[in-house]
Amino acid sequence: MRTVILWFVLTAASSLTLGQTPPERSGDAVQNKTSNLEELKKADRDLDAASEKGDTAVYERMLAQEMVSVSAEGVVSKRAEVIGNVKPPKKGSTLTITASDIQAIVVGDSGVVTSNKTATWMFANGSSSKDEYRETNTYARKDGQWLLVVSNTSHAPPPPPPYSAKDVNFELTVDEKKFRGNQNASVVLIEFADYECPYCREFANNTMKQIERDYIDSGRIGFVFNDFPIESNHPHAFGAALAVQCAGEQGHLWEMNHKLFTEPAALTPADLFKDAEAMQLDMSKFRSCIDDEKVAARLRTRMHEASELGIDGTPMFVVGIRRPGSKTVRGLRMIEGGYPYEVFKATLEMLIATQSK
Repeated sequence: MRTVILWFVLTAASSLTLGQTPPERSGDAVQNKTSNLEELKKADRDLDAASEKGDTAVYERMLAQEMVSVSAEGVVSKRAEVIGNVKPPKKGSTLTITASDIQAIVVGDSGVVTSNKTATWMFANGSSSKDEYRETNTYARKDGQWLLVVSNTSHAPPPPPPYSAKDVNFELTVDEKKFRGNQNASVVLIEFADYECPYCREFANNTMKQIERDYIDSGRIGFVFNDFPIESNHPHAFGAALAVQCAGEQGHLWEMNHKLFTEPAALTPADLFKDAEAMQLDMSKFRSCIDDEKVAARLRTRMHEASELGIDGTPMFVVGIRRPGSKTVRGLRMIEGGYPYEVFKATLEMLIATQSK
């Protein structure tokens, strides 16, 4: 089945850009095949290196005019959009992309490279973020150069249950503006999420609704949402987090939170301002808040603090206890991923039982 799929992709790429090409001569077949594979894999590495540096010139040279990119979330981008998202890291920040399990195949003047990749961002304030994904890139060779025609990324789903929340022991300070449910609840669920993260979105629209029904809306626990945008692979995530913070300044935090998690994802700056207008926010105050560097700095500080506690992906959850009305939560359990409702139920019920004795 895999061979059939690769044949289809290669044939489509070849017909899209180059048409039919003459076969290789038998005497040079082995040597040419090895050379072509190495050239193809080098082209793939060159694009990663260009991403690390923000070198748009390499992308301009190596992307076919018909090039399209399909993200893990199913978003299709054309050549100009892909190039527009290539930017040098901000001062003091670095991006490193590593590849493993690299597999390549060449058929005539078409080729496919698949690999597992890890993109790691290190920020000037000491925080970091990491994204792991599977990438399949389809190339066509023209005038002796490999051109990228189609790029597709995907993420592996979180491991299936059974799963038990791991033990932790640290203190977190919670923002009362982000608190839902019973304000005096002894047990608190704290979520760290990214509005552009596919697993966060799936969790928000499925498992979270069950938790809201059985625990938050019924007053059995308190709930706090913390933004943790992973900028390395989600270009609109940080802006979306700022929009929620700024909507919260006008008393619409949860309304904006729920809006941005609905499908389909609409997180461009234009979309965010449209949502703010629909909520009848004071747009002058909203724009000023979005542009306020202090708001962004506070968000980055909270992300750095979360990273120091072991938060390194999304969605992640901390379940803890507190004295009624206290802003400090003692984290006791950590759930690393958007696991099924049963995992959260078991963890929450255990802590609720200890507090009711």
